[in-house]
Amino acid sequence: MKNESVQIVNSLFKNPLSFLKLDTPQVYKNMTVIPIIVQDDKFIDFISIKEAEELELIEILETDTVGQLEVVNKSDKQILIPFGMTVHGGKQDRTIWEPILLPVGGKQNIINQNPGTLKQKYTVPAKCVEQSRWSYTKGRGFKTSNTRLHPNVAYEAISAAGQGGVWSEIQSHRAEMNYALAVAPTQSYLEITKESEKETEDFVKSFKKVENQCGIAVFINGEFIGIEFYANPEAWNTMSNDILKAFSIEALRFKDKPQHKVTEYHEELIKILGRMKFNFSSREGVALGNIVEFNTDDNKWRGITLVHKNTLAQFYLVSKRGGYQEQSRSNIQFQTVINQRYQI
Repeated sequence: MKNESVQIVNSLFKNPLSFLKLDTPQVYKNMTVIPIIVQDDKFIDFISIKEAEELELIEILETDTVGQLEVVNKSDKQILIPFGMTVHGGKQDRTIWEPILLPVGGKQNIINQNPGTLKQKYTVPAKCVEQSRWSYTKGRGFKTSNTRLHPNVAYEAISAAGQGGVWSEIQSHRAEMNYALAVAPTQSYLEITKESEKETEDFVKSFKKVENQCGIAVFINGEFIGIEFYANPEAWNTMSNDILKAFSIEALRFKDKPQHKVTEYHEELIKILGRMKFNFSSREGVALGNIVEFNTDDNKWRGITLVHKNTLAQFYLVSKRGGYQEQSRSNIQFQTVINQRYQI
């Protein structure tokens, strides 16, 4: 099944239109969005973690390890926890660094305090996005935030390693946006990105949803920078504003750069995807399906997806542009002591 999952992902690059329908491009300032509609036979029935949280069908819990959280599925529905979702609370804000599809039922039945009540619990991989805090401020539990990782931070998060890279990219973003050190003293990514919230909301309001939309392909200054889509339009509808905000941060990063002329965005996207050559790896997911990670030899592009029942539950691909560079890691001044809590 692992090799089959890789073949499914690779086939998307060879023939994108066998998976996706591309709607009319929409433009705001230096950002162009192509709405994506997934083919009907690629649909998966699930709800997003945000919807599950609103319905009180899921809990997110602290563990003794920074790199792990626990989620308790209290529902009779499949729940998708997407890659790049951030949660706030606990001892540090975290991000989930691979997509997870929780099944109806689960591997572990945990007896609740109320006799006869069952909960479904899974351990999920997480990375810290708040470097300088290690104490509880608002209780031990977590809540999802409205902040998703923007492409450069997401690029660093798509890896079993990379905690140091995530921190470094967050620091790099602070520097390139000229945010004062008084902003987010705990180096919280969620707090740092609040500084651009008004501008990013303007972007979000300018892009209109289309019927059965499941994702977007994004161009900044006429250059393709990433794509994200789901096998469920309701999940996209729940999370779309957060995703658009994340990509609009990239537009703000490059708002003063030259524009590249594109005459036909659909043709450009299909051409770019078709000529990409990736190295693939796959493994079993935390719950349902298989995780497939992929990157180009020049390390410009990196992606991750969850394949379940021959369908891409969540697909994410981004490019690395500027920001933190691996060779300059020795020059990064971390704000906390890095010890055995972190697997770097």
